[in-house]
Amino acid sequence: MDSGVLGAVTGVLGCLQVLEVLKTAAGLGPSYSGRLLLFDALQRDFHCIRLRRRRPDCAACRERPTMTDLQDYESFCGSSATDKCRSLRLLSPEERISVIDYKRLLDSGSPHLLLDVRPQVEVDICRLPHALHIPLKRLEWRDVDSVEVLGEAIREGKRGAQEGASVPIYVICKLGNNSQKAVKILQSWADLDSLTVKDVVGRVMAWAAKINGKFPQY
Repeated sequence: MDSGVLGAVTGVLGCLQVLEVLKTAAGLGPSYSGRLLLFDALQRDFHCIRLRRRRPDCAACRERPTMTDLQDYESFCGSSATDKCRSLRLLSPEERISVIDYKRLLDSGSPHLLLDVRPQVEVDICRLPHALHIPLKRLEWRDVDSVEVLGEAIREGKRGAQEGASVPIYVICKLGNNSQKAVKILQSWADLDSLTVKDVVGRVMAWAAKINGKFPQY
């Protein structure tokens, strides 16, 4: 075994591939056209399954596909392609607040709005109960319903604040990149230009590590 690969397995499959080439060269045609061969070396089993034909409604495999380029994995899935996420630096230090400072602000009872921009699947795992959830994608699209929900949350916050006082918005996500993107988006909205919008540097995972040890980590 070399680097986790059992050489005998690759040898068996390599021989099968060579056999297919010889049959094609001899005009016999491939045996596995439209099929997928599965080999279980532990149980010494071969299993062949038939693959589905092209679907006329498939964006990638129909006769004239509309999807011709590789997708941006991180954009499509809303997360990093690896567990070693690249940290973005989109905001100045004045536009960010640590998770510890945010906890102090929360304990003080100061009126504010915490905006969670993680995808729904992550929020289903864990969430801060006082946070308003609007996925980053909806902010990017400026989804009408989401904008209305955000506006109502801001108005509700103002009703609880002193007259004339603004209600700052603090944005949080899992790793700290999407929240920075969300801050830039909100800062570009003309109807929010009078509000303070900041990113919570510590993010959700830091809340679990530094504030609440019982908060789920994923």
